[in-house]
Amino acid sequence: MIVVAGDIVVNEGTREQAIAAMIAVAHATQQEAGCIRYNFFAHLEDEHSFLVYEEWESQAHLDAHLSADNPPAHMVAFRKANEGVRKASNVKFMTASVNA
Repeated sequence: MIVVAGDIVVNEGTREQAIAAMIAVAHATQQEAGCIRYNFFAHLEDEHSFLVYEEWESQAHLDAHLSADNPPAHMVAFRKANEGVRKASNVKFMTASVNA
């Protein structure tokens, strides 16, 4: 399983626009093959900060989601919506395994 987690900071005055874009991309991404979990969370003390948390069945599924050559339409829309909205981000990609 691939886990993606990180912090996103949006510019002042863009919170509602950012939230709308996050909701749209989350709903669409949750329907993608290989997506186990795809969520955004608002920071409780900083209205401009959010957390993204994703779980993917495989690297291939995540690669398809992040494709630069043939991205899903909702990712194109999300990237465009982030222009001028996202101030900073720090996202990490990790491989996780479950020990039984």
